[in-house]
Amino acid sequence: MNLKFRFSRPQVSKPALILLSFVTFASIPFTFLQAQSDSDLDGIPDAKEEELARLYTPLLQFKLGERFFPVDVKYQLENSVLKLRRGEDVILVEEKPSIETISRYTGEGYFLDNRLGGLDEISQDYGLKRDKLGYTVYARVTREQGFTVIQYWLFYAYNDGRLNKHEGDWEMIEVILDGSEKPVSAAYSQHLTGQRASWSDVEKFEGTHPKVYVALGSHANYFRPYQGKLGAENDEVGADGLTIFPSQVNLVLLGELGMGKHPKSQDWLDFGGRWGDWAEIGDAVIGFAGPHGPGHGGNREKWVNPVTWSQKLYLVDDKWFILSWLTSNFLLLFLAATVGVCLLKTWRIARAKKEGRLKFPAILKSKALVGILLRTLGFALTVAAAFLPWYTLKADIRTTLVSTEGIVDLLVIDGLKGVQVNLLYRGGLTPFFGFQVPFGLLLLAGIVTSVLDTIGAENARSLGNKYIVSGVAFFIVLGVLLALISQVTSLLPSLASSFGAQLPPETLEMAEVVARQPFQGESYYQMGDLGAVSLYWGLDLGAYALITSAVLSVMGGILVRTLASSRLNSRLE
Repeated sequence: MNLKFRFSRPQVSKPALILLSFVTFASIPFTFLQAQSDSDLDGIPDAKEEELARLYTPLLQFKLGERFFPVDVKYQLENSVLKLRRGEDVILVEEKPSIETISRYTGEGYFLDNRLGGLDEISQDYGLKRDKLGYTVYARVTREQGFTVIQYWLFYAYNDGRLNKHEGDWEMIEVILDGSEKPVSAAYSQHLTGQRASWSDVEKFEGTHPKVYVALGSHANYFRPYQGKLGAENDEVGADGLTIFPSQVNLVLLGELGMGKHPKSQDWLDFGGRWGDWAEIGDAVIGFAGPHGPGHGGNREKWVNPVTWSQKLYLVDDKWFILSWLTSNFLLLFLAATVGVCLLKTWRIARAKKEGRLKFPAILKSKALVGILLRTLGFALTVAAAFLPWYTLKADIRTTLVSTEGIVDLLVIDGLKGVQVNLLYRGGLTPFFGFQVPFGLLLLAGIVTSVLDTIGAENARSLGNKYIVSGVAFFIVLGVLLALISQVTSLLPSLASSFGAQLPPETLEMAEVVARQPFQGESYYQMGDLGAVSLYWGLDLGAYALITSAVLSVMGGILVRTLASSRLNSRLE
C-alpha cells in the first residue's frame, strides 16, 4: 500500500512578505542596541554588569546569634522619620519619607530616625518580617585605573557591634578584575576600614563566589571564620550561623549617583544624610550615629575610588591567617599545653616517689618550711589578683560633645576580662583588640605548675631557685603590663578614629601624658570652648597584690636556699 503525502505551499501576499522582512531586519539593530545599552552611562553595558554581578555574588556566612541580615532599604524608610540636625537643634522634616523624597536631601545634616524604638524593638519587628523581606544585596560594577570592580553593598537595619551600636549599617565587599576580566583580589569592609586579599587567598563557593564571614552584630566582613581577634574591632566571627547562598539573595544592580544615571527606584542613592538615628551631637564625634550611604560621607572613597581604597587596606595572606588562628585559639592551646605540662610533672613526681627520690617531706621538716609558707602566701595573693582590677584609667568628662555622669572607667585591665575600653557609648566597657584573654587563668595555671614543682622537689636549692625565677617572672609580667598600658593609651585616639570618632587634638596630649607616667597620676585639661576633662590613672589592687606575691616568692626562694642546713642539703642531694 503506497501512501503519498502532498504538501501545499502557504499562500502569503506580497505586501505581507515585504512587511515581515522589514520588521525582521529593523529588529536587528534594536536587539544589538539593547544588548549594548548602558543606562547608568558608566561605559559598561548593562548586560555585562548583570553578568559579572551574578558571577561573583558572595556567599554570606553569619555567626550563630545574629539578629539582622541584608535587607532592602525600603524597610528602613518605611519605619523611619526624616530629621535635620542643625547644631544642637533637631527639626522634623518628613513624617513618612519615601525613596523619591529623600533624594532631594543631599546635605549631611539629615538623618533617618527609626520610629520603632531601640535595638530590641527593631530586632523584634525585623524578626517577624524577615522571611517576607528576604535578603537583598546591591551590586555595582564600575572601572578605575584599567580595573573592573564589582561591589556588593549590604544594608542592615541595626549595628549591634561590641565597640559601637547604631541604627542602620552599610557594609561593602568588592572583587577586582584586571583588564582581561580575570579576578586578582578582593576587599572586604570592616567598620570604617577593611582588609584585602589576593584572589588565590579568598575562599570561594563554586569557583567564583567569594565566601564572606560576617561578624556578629557589627557585620564587618572577614576572609576566614577565625578572624576578628587581631585588630581594634575585636569581632566575633564563625561558621555556625545562617548561610546565605548567592542563589538566595535578591540581587539589585545599582546605577550611578546623579539624576538620569539610575532608575527612579534607586533615587535613594542621592540621599546625603545618615541611615540611622543621630540622637546627640556627640554621637557623630565618637562614631555612634547612623552611617552615610554608598557614595557619601565615610563611604564616598569606596564609591569614587574603589581600587585606590582597596590598595590602602592591609593585605592579609597565609601568614596572617595562621596568626589569626593562633590568636583565636590561644586559650584552648594554652589550656592543652598546661594540662600536658601538669601530666608530665605528675608522672615525674610518681616516678620520683617510687624510686625514693622525692624529698619534699624532708624539706617540710626543715627550716626551709618558712620559705615555702611565704611562697604559699604569695599563691593566695595571686589568686586574689586574678579577680581584682590591675590597672584603671578613669575620667570625668564635661564637654559639649561628650559628657559623663561623674567619674567613669575608660580603661580597665584585670584578670577576668583582660583589657577593656569604654568608648563612651551606652554599652560601657568592652574588650579591646584581642586582649580579652583572662589573664587570671594564666596566673592560676602558673600556680598549679608551681605547686607541682614544690611537691616534686628533689633538693632545697633547686626549689629555691624555682621560687626566685617565678618571682622575677612576675616582675617581667608587670613590665609588660606597663608597656601594654603605654601602647593602649597611645592607640586610643587612632582606635576611636577607626570607628568614625573625631576626637579633639587635646586627646593626643592626654594619651602621651598617661603613657609617660603609667604608674600613677591625674591631670586636668581644658578642651578649648568645648569644656574640660579630668583624668585619673594608675595601678590598682590586683597589680599591688601581684607585686607583693612576686616579692614573697623571691624572699621564699632565698629562705628555702639558705635556711635548709648544709647537712640537709647534702642529704637531699
